Amino acid sequence: MDTILNGIYTADAYYRLSKEDGDKAESDSIVNQKALVREFLKVHSDIQIYKERVDDGYTGVNFERPSFQAMLEDIKSGRVNCVIVKDLSRFGRNYIEAGRYIEKIFPYLGVRFIAINDNIDTASAASASDELLIPFKNLINDAYCRDISIKVRSHLDMKRENGQYISPFAPYGYKKSEQNKNQLVIDEKAASVVRQIFKWKIDGMSNARIADKLNQLGIPTPIAYKHINGDALHCEFQKKTDSKWMANSVNRILGNEIYTGTLLQGKTSSPSYKVRKRTKKAEQDWIRCENCHEPIISAEDFDMVKKTNRQDTRVAPDEQTLYLFSGIAKCGHCGGNMTRKTVPANGKSYVYLVCVENKNSKSCSFNKGLSLKKFEKTILEIINLHIEHVFVLSKMLDTAQKIPYTGYLSEKIQDHIMEKEKQIEKKRHYTTEVYADLKDGVITKGEYLELKESFCSEINALEKEIEALQEEADELAQTKRDKVQWVNQFIEYRGFPKLTREILLKMVEEIRIFDKDRIEVIFKFQSEYEKVCKYMESTEKMEAFRNNGGGTNGEEK
Repeated sequence: MDTILNGIYTADAYYRLSKEDGDKAESDSIVNQKALVREFLKVHSDIQIYKERVDDGYTGVNFERPSFQAMLEDIKSGRVNCVIVKDLSRFGRNYIEAGRYIEKIFPYLGVRFIAINDNIDTASAASASDELLIPFKNLINDAYCRDISIKVRSHLDMKRENGQYISPFAPYGYKKSEQNKNQLVIDEKAASVVRQIFKWKIDGMSNARIADKLNQLGIPTPIAYKHINGDALHCEFQKKTDSKWMANSVNRILGNEIYTGTLLQGKTSSPSYKVRKRTKKAEQDWIRCENCHEPIISAEDFDMVKKTNRQDTRVAPDEQTLYLFSGIAKCGHCGGNMTRKTVPANGKSYVYLVCVENKNSKSCSFNKGLSLKKFEKTILEIINLHIEHVFVLSKMLDTAQKIPYTGYLSEKIQDHIMEKEKQIEKKRHYTTEVYADLKDGVITKGEYLELKESFCSEINALEKEIEALQEEADELAQTKRDKVQWVNQFIEYRGFPKLTREILLKMVEEIRIFDKDRIEVIFKFQSEYEKVCKYMESTEKMEAFRNNGGGTNGEEK
């Protein structure tokens, strides 16, 4: 040891309590650690305290703790030449790092180290057994920490799988339940902002415009809102409370599936309990749990916005919102976006839809413009006509679902199935007969194998036909049983006089433009629509069958 002034050591007393330790042991509390050190100093007049350093809520595995680092600065500056802790576990639980400080760094710097409950004092004459004791205890503490880490991870994963929210802070729009800290409940004030953000996006506003709007209205950012409500955040990028809404912050809200009632947790992990850096896990390894809490946004609206974000929906500099067909109207020839082009003529401005690929690089042969005004009118008529078809179809479906299910499907499809099953039995019987002919020497082995292969092939074909018929019957039956929810989404807008961005997003997947006389509208729920049409067609056949008194041999009259 270096020469000590007047035989007195100047010490930092170091206290630590991790989140994993919690309050499980009274002896490990900061208060009791301090009491123990102070009692120790009463009988050691050769030590005076410079400062008491406290790391409350920090793991013992990582030595990048603020107060620990401040203590090292005291040592490096020469203000301190002694370190006192309750025991080795309070100093650290990483046996390699703890050993490096106690056995190498502190002796090199002339620092006395005292762990009271472990009877370790590097200023005393250490025996061989004492030298072995320190690394052994450090190893025990390290193993304890590893065991705790495994148990904590397993416990948290179980909570995630059970739909419990385990993050320390609730996302914007929610708060933690007073009865259950792992349950989210709606914070109506913030939730109203979330709903408005989604509505603006559906109406065609860009993320940047939404951010500007929120700033103009004086709406606090999520971080500022949490500070206003007394939540203390510790993330480095969350220090500013006077921040402004940005396009990225709007995008984070629009892309967060938590607003639909779904929890996506366990997105990151660390390689081991000794490494604090976290890496992103593959999406298939995330823990997903649906219907965990009350949704703020419907799943339909969320999916609609998600699709919009994938499209090229940039807003012109002089515009506040997207133009009506942005990301929806496509060139039928090259698949590129149809964009607006303004043409002045005779003191007036005329707006046309043109293929962006032809406009920019002439890479598409579609060089004709389509009047935006006429196009909008045409699409309005097409959508209204489709809505009427859906409306009539829904009424027919209501009527059809009142008809006893003993007609076409049960009598016709099942008759077809039974007939083909009979044919299969015949083919199997033929196979048995030709085998008998082989045994009797009527046919050769080659002839037998050829006939057998033919029969087996025919049987396989019949079995596939039966499978297809059964699938058709099941599909039509399911259509009858299910309540067709998607129909209401169309009927809701029956007779609307004007197109809006919201209507287009809710009803249309894509519009393909080939020329002014050929426009294809791909509606949402197209497969469901076709399924119902198929069901109604089958129902009509069923009624015809019933009205004609049935048929014979599986044939319709």
